[in-house]
Amino acid sequence: MKRTILLNLILLLLTVGFAQKKEPVTVDRWSGLGFDFHIGGGIYFADSKTAQYYNGDPSREVNLGLLFDNKYRYDEITQLIINNYPYVDSIWFDPVDLPQKMKYSLGMSLGLGMKYQFHKNWGFMINYSHIRLTASDVFLIRFPQPSGNIRNDYAMEYLKAVEERSFFDIGITHTFHVHPTLRPFLEMGLQFNYIKVRSFEAIIEDRPFNLLYSVSTPYVPGQQTTPNYRNWAAPGYGLSFSGGVKIIFNQIFSLDPVAYFSISSMGHSDNLIGYDQGFTFNYGIMIRLVMSDLYFSH
Repeated sequence: MKRTILLNLILLLLTVGFAQKKEPVTVDRWSGLGFDFHIGGGIYFADSKTAQYYNGDPSREVNLGLLFDNKYRYDEITQLIINNYPYVDSIWFDPVDLPQKMKYSLGMSLGLGMKYQFHKNWGFMINYSHIRLTASDVFLIRFPQPSGNIRNDYAMEYLKAVEERSFFDIGITHTFHVHPTLRPFLEMGLQFNYIKVRSFEAIIEDRPFNLLYSVSTPYVPGQQTTPNYRNWAAPGYGLSFSGGVKIIFNQIFSLDPVAYFSISSMGHSDNLIGYDQGFTFNYGIMIRLVMSDLYFSH
């Protein structure tokens, strides 16, 4: 839904922008002073360091032991395995069979921002971006192998987590006036971040088990549970750097392809015990549709 709304807004603003009948823009006549507002979207590549939080290791608060150490869950999982491996009579999992190199898949980002250009080359900027990431990998459930049979002594199952990140960047921007319609720019800012674990599941024989619910209240069949696990952490901090080119349609509308990266420390809370709080390197690309405050004077 968010992507559909964003796409419709971009198409609408582009249509309006091209429909404006303006004289050609020149560097001498217009320096772009004042406020700019933008909306954008793009792709985001996250450092895999923090993805290790989701590998199910017993050293973390949310882990696979919540399932296997619970008698009712253990019996359910055992039955699921027996249904597909009839020769099995017992199961277990070993931490050595947990994923050691969890990674995030390609993330999607949405962004909003504002810039105040107080000088021909210099300005202040505030950017907000929201990113949704998925981390997934496989782990093994072990069981005895029947003597004399060449059959699997393990079942391959899945861990999957969805993480959301919000970033606020406050900083300065520098614009290079090298061409009337193409203006390279650089941005540098302080970053504040917030993360939330939207979901964390073990998927065993195609059945999902909610690990966030499991850490809240031990599972008992027929008992209603209300999750109270605090699945967020803030504030984190870091530095952000961006570079791009402003493609000017007229004095009101422009399109900014942007490449950016950040050095960020996240997860600063006791809520996410075991989440790596060290600095990570994250980067991405984005297309921004920019509207100047001259729009409101027409």
